[in-house]
Order: sequence, then C-alpha cells, then structure tokens
Amino acid sequence: MTALIEVRDVTVRYLSTGRTALGPVSFTVSSGDLMLVSGPSGCGKSTLLRLVNGLIPHAYRAEVEGEVIVGGRPVTGRTIRDLSSVVGTMLQDPRKQIVGTTVTAELAFGPENLGLPREEIRRRITEVAERLGITHLLDRATAGLSGGELQLVAFAGVLVMRPRVVVVDEPLANLDPDAGLRLMREVRRFADEGGAAVVVEHRVEEILEFEPTRVLYLEDGTARYQGPVDGFLRMAPVGHVKLPFATLLARAGDLPPAPALSRAADAGAPPRLEYRQVSLGYGSRTVLSDVDLALAPRERVAVLGSNGAGKSTLLRAAVLLTAATSGEVLVDGSPVAERSTASLATTFGYVFQNPGQALFCATVGQELAFGPRNLGFSPEEIAEESDRALRATLLDGEKDIMDRPPRTLSFGQQRRLTVALALAMRPRTLILDEPTAGQDLHTTTEFVGHALAADSVESVYFITHDVDLALTYADRVIVVDRGRVIADASPAELARDDDVWSRAGLRTTSLVRAVRDHLHGGGSIPHPFDLARRLSVPSCSNPSPQEGTTSP
Repeated sequence: MTALIEVRDVTVRYLSTGRTALGPVSFTVSSGDLMLVSGPSGCGKSTLLRLVNGLIPHAYRAEVEGEVIVGGRPVTGRTIRDLSSVVGTMLQDPRKQIVGTTVTAELAFGPENLGLPREEIRRRITEVAERLGITHLLDRATAGLSGGELQLVAFAGVLVMRPRVVVVDEPLANLDPDAGLRLMREVRRFADEGGAAVVVEHRVEEILEFEPTRVLYLEDGTARYQGPVDGFLRMAPVGHVKLPFATLLARAGDLPPAPALSRAADAGAPPRLEYRQVSLGYGSRTVLSDVDLALAPRERVAVLGSNGAGKSTLLRAAVLLTAATSGEVLVDGSPVAERSTASLATTFGYVFQNPGQALFCATVGQELAFGPRNLGFSPEEIAEESDRALRATLLDGEKDIMDRPPRTLSFGQQRRLTVALALAMRPRTLILDEPTAGQDLHTTTEFVGHALAADSVESVYFITHDVDLALTYADRVIVVDRGRVIADASPAELARDDDVWSRAGLRTTSLVRAVRDHLHGGGSIPHPFDLARRLSVPSCSNPSPQEGTTSP
C-alpha cells in the first residue's frame, strides 16, 4: 500500500510557550488505513494533526525536528494550498474553519478556489450533502446552526475537496449518535476507497466499531503504544481512556476507585428553574414548544437529544439568552425577565459549548478576574476564587497559567477554563453545554467531581451527547427531540426505555446494555468501574499486550 503520511522521529516545540508538545514520534499512514490517535487532554494529539496538515509552522510558530512526508513529498517548503490538495482537515472547533454565510456557500468555497466549473461544484455539493444527511441544511445560515450541525458541515467541506488523506479532530465531540454514525461511516468509506484517515478521539469505544487499522496512544507528547486494537485494549490506562464495558469487566482488577458522588436530598424543594407551558425560539422560528419542567435547586440534571433538537435553547432561557415566545420561565419563583444581570450571574454559572464565546482577555488571570470584579469582589477575594476555580478545573498545574494567553491552551483546557470563569463568580447552579467534549476520561472524572464539590455549587444542569456521562452523573435525565421534551426520568428508568431510546436516536452503549441486563428498578446507576467490579469474577492477571509496541 502507498504511504500517504510518514512522520520520522519528529519533535515539536511551540515558540509561544517554549514547551515541547510532541515527540519524538514516528509513524506511517498508508492508503486504506484508519488510524485512531488517543491520549490524555494536552498530550499532543492536536499538535500531531497540525504537523501533518501544515498548520505547523504556517499558522502555529514552532520549532520542528525530524521529517514529515505527505503524499510522497516533504512538508518543508510546501504551501498550505499545496498541502490542502492532499490533506483535508476537520478541526476540533468547527467554527474556526467555517467562512461561508450559508451552508451552500461554505461547501462551494474550497472548490471555487480550485477553479472548478460551476456544474462540477454543484454536483460535488449535492453528492456530499446526501451522503452526510445534511441536504436540509443547504439553504441555512451557518450562524444559526448548532455545534453538531456545524461539525457535519465542516466535514462536508473537507470531502468536497476530494483530498487523499482526511484528519479529524474529536469528530464525536458535538455530534448526536446518529450524526456521529453518519460521519464515521464516511470516514471509514473514505479509507476503504483508497484514501487514509487519522482520527483523534477520546471516546474509543464508539470508534472501535469502524475497525481502525492501528492505534497510536500518546502521553506527554510521546508514543506509549502503537499497534493493533487488541493490544491497545489490554494496555490502555483504564482510568484515562473510555473503553468498552467488556474490557472493564476483563480488567476489573486494574480499575481505580470510582469517584464518590453525593446524591440529591431536597425532594419537594421549590424549583430553581421552572418552565410553565413555555415556547422558545429565534425570530419567527420556534425551536421548543409546550415545555413544562421544574428543576430543583439541589439536583444534577442531564439533557440529551439530537443536534438541533433544542437542548441549548432550553437552558439558555435561564439566563435570558433566549426569550420565551409564550409561557413563563421562573428562577427561584420569580419571572426571569425581572431578574438583574448580576442576580442571574450569581445564580447561574453559564458555560457555552464554544469556549471562544467566553474568552476575550489577554491572560487567564484577567479572564478569571473579569466577572468577579464586575460583581464587586475585592482583589483578595478575586485571587482566592481564581485559585479555587483553577484547582477545581485541574488547570492549577499548568506552568505560569495566570499569565498564559487563553488561546495558547488546548481546546479541552479552554473548555475547562470557561468552567473556571463561571465558578469564580460563586454561582449556586452550573449550566454546562457539552462540558466534557475534548476531555479524556481521567480529566472528565476529576473535573466533574471537583466542579460538583465546589463550595457554592448546589446543582448542575448539563447538556451532553455522551449517554454514559448522563447516566453516571445525573440524578435525572431529560430528553429533547424535535422541539419537545419527550422524556424526564431517572437514569435507570431511561436506560430501559426502548421507545425513547429509538425515538431520540440515542446510542445504546455497552454500559447501557449492561444496565439493561443486570440492574433492575429505578433511580441512579453505579459508576461503570463499580458496576464492572460488582459483575466481574476472579480471574488471572491480564497478560501483557503481544501486538504493537509500547514505550515505558
């Protein structure tokens, strides 16, 4: 098979931070390959992709040692335009690559720059839109798309260029299960038809069904494993990588302690956030209708649903980012429209899906001080709350973190920083939109645990496409589908509701199957580590991986 990417003993050091982010690392990707790249947040995965597609050194100033060969030619000296004809990239944050005002204009942009005839451009757009199931979006404004819809459009923009290699960074981060399935099927099809694909993803279980040919696992910028999937499943750090439940059972003796989570204890308390026959929308477009919900002040609530179903719209109403077109939204018993901005800011810490919407200061320290200063906190209080918020979001260990420009952090770290900004204002309720996208399992476990334990935080309402996260951490799960709330149940009850699962297109993960097979009754679900230990039987120690290569 033809080698399309060759990375030979490469090391990368960013000039902005002086930090070595990757290397030394070597690998080859040939036609027909689908290589999965995994590892902890900040381990160098995105740096590796930037190396392959030419963003390093053209967009990110870095010192590179070693050799990178793409399409049979060294990257050194080649232009982005030249490389883009070989490598197509879907970034972790799709908003960074969307330039068209409408979806059709976005998909036409690349082929137009290649000078293709108009009829050829139209034919490519129609073909790719049908394959990805986004034909209904072609006339939509890109500014009005959900994060998941933008991700599909960004990938469509890659495919219309017909590259030889596609690199995709966290493709499942913002996608509902059905959209994720469509995207990954096209990635697999692309490789099967003679191309090659490099996929960076933390949610390993969901990629395995697409049969990656190899896995590259990075830690601290270094390749710790490179080889077949079977060997990876036997060596992967079980506390850091989201593995299939069958693997957790087989390696039950290796599992770390599950996080201790306190459960809600204020049944019957007045609602923190209440919707009374509410409809919500934007302009003339109604997104949600007839919503009747009451969310308690000491409750963990997860919101699931497909892309564009109205999940974000539902919780934006709590902070007046969306106004009710009918009905009434109440906060602690008062109409939300009567609450001041300062009052809402100390009641709800709202964290956007896209961290770029919340980061605008020159340094992390300035970001952390902005909100508390506007609420009248003293300099001493600001310093104390900033320190506490960084610890809660696992950012306190980053070198010179307070002086770092926020945009020099990895995308996952930027997401955690936006949570820290909310915590610094001492909210009583956190509202989190896809809080764990871009986070490895260990970071998710620690970060969610610390956020839930924050002194001021009484409740957390979070939006996610990660079904296992919702079932594990929530006391209650709400499902939104096609503009309506179709389910409101305990995690265990919801996991067994086949009708809701199929209507909303939720993913039946290996954890969901285990719950259905082994747990009975309603209420909460044990952490997957605890459930695996409970169901496992004594076995011999797992053998060391026999395939692939590992590094100490």
